Amino acid sequence: MSEIAHVGPDWDSRRGSGGAARLGEPPVAPAGAKQRPLRVVVIGEFNSGKTSLVNALVGASVLPASFTTHTAYPTVVRFARRPSLSAEIAQRRRVRVGWDELDGAPSCHIHRLHVGMPLDRLHTLRAVDTPGLDLADDVLAARTLRACRSADAVIWCTPAMQAWKASEQQAWLALPEAVRARGILAVTFMDALRSPGDAGRLMARLNADAGPLFRKIAATSREASIALLGDPEPCGG
Repeated sequence: MSEIAHVGPDWDSRRGSGGAARLGEPPVAPAGAKQRPLRVVVIGEFNSGKTSLVNALVGASVLPASFTTHTAYPTVVRFARRPSLSAEIAQRRRVRVGWDELDGAPSCHIHRLHVGMPLDRLHTLRAVDTPGLDLADDVLAARTLRACRSADAVIWCTPAMQAWKASEQQAWLALPEAVRARGILAVTFMDALRSPGDAGRLMARLNADAGPLFRKIAATSREASIALLGDPEPCGG
């Protein structure tokens, strides 16, 4: 698998001499410490490639291609010895469900979904897919914000065909500063651009317009293996 191209500062470039790993290197835990999985939350507007990015992060097609019907729920992908899907309902109780059972289910009864998979990468990574962020829908926006508060990294997906619209910037700036400080801008659907020149011009524009608002800007493609996390410091808890 090949690493994605990226522009903008490396994850550790604004952290002084804190000893952060370089792009793509695994986090290093202190000697004798048990490191919890890095929690990465993927957000963005509807149909921005969030689910595909989550699948790329974990290295397998864990979430189905038809997942657009289920993204009313934040979905946590974590390690499990056997594949599993459960819905978290009232009082954090979990019940086993099937993907087909979610169609038409009242979204107010499900707080989030939990997907367990026996993938090695999930020993050190916990990925969270989220509903499309829509400032007009307070319920979905609140669910996404709750997922972001405990994230080590927050990845905003913007599709290359219409990258970084005014509505995206408005939604991103509406998030708390503490969330935005952990932000990465991922440019999805890069394969849809006509030429490398188009890609270069797009990335130059994004670096100028959105660069000051994110820790990193990264271009992704359908075939690319995502290696954009570096070594963000885990949140407490």
